[in-house]
Amino acid sequence: MGYVLLTPPHAAGPDADLHTGQIVEDAALTSRSYALVGKISRDYIDLNRIQPARTEFRESIDALIDDRGIKCILDIHGKKEPGVDIGTALGKTCTEATTNLVTTLLAKDFPVTVNQKFMGLKPGSIITTYEKTSEDGQFLVEAVQIEFGHEERNLERDKVVTNIAELVALLNTKLAPGKHALEQSLDG
Repeated sequence: MGYVLLTPPHAAGPDADLHTGQIVEDAALTSRSYALVGKISRDYIDLNRIQPARTEFRESIDALIDDRGIKCILDIHGKKEPGVDIGTALGKTCTEATTNLVTTLLAKDFPVTVNQKFMGLKPGSIITTYEKTSEDGQFLVEAVQIEFGHEERNLERDKVVTNIAELVALLNTKLAPGKHALEQSLDG
C-alpha cells in the first residue's frame, strides 16, 4: 500500500470542504494508498485542531504511522479562492525535496503557491502534529497540507484526483527503504 496517508479532516457537515472526502477516496483507490476521511462535522469538533488529539480519527493516524510505516501525510483541504496552496509550516514539516516534488507535480495543471499564508502554523493542525524527525534532524514522517480551490474541486475534480494519485506514486518511490543507497550506487 505504500508510505503515504491521505487525510481530508473536513469532509463532513455544512461547512465541509466540498468534495475533499470523495476526492481523497478516489485518489486512494487509484493509487492504492491509505486514506482516513474525517466524517465528523467541524461544527461538532474540528479534527484538524489540538482539542481532538484523542479522537478515533487521530488515533487511527497514529496507528497507521506506527503499524504501516507511514512516512508522509498529505492533508487535503478546500478553499474558496482558485488555485492550490501548499503548506509546510514554512518548511518545518517536510523536506525541501518533498515540497518541490509536490509543487512541481501540481503546477503542471494548477496555479500553485507555497506557504503563502504560512499554512499549518496553527498548533495542533495535522501537519504540525504529525511531522516527526530523528535525533539527527532527518524526517521520519513528513506532512504537507494541500488546499484546492473550489473551482478545482468542483470543475476539475478528475484532474485533482489524478494529480494526487500521481503524487502518491512519486512519494512512495521517493520514500521506499533503500532508496538513498540505490541513488548513491547509480550516481557512483
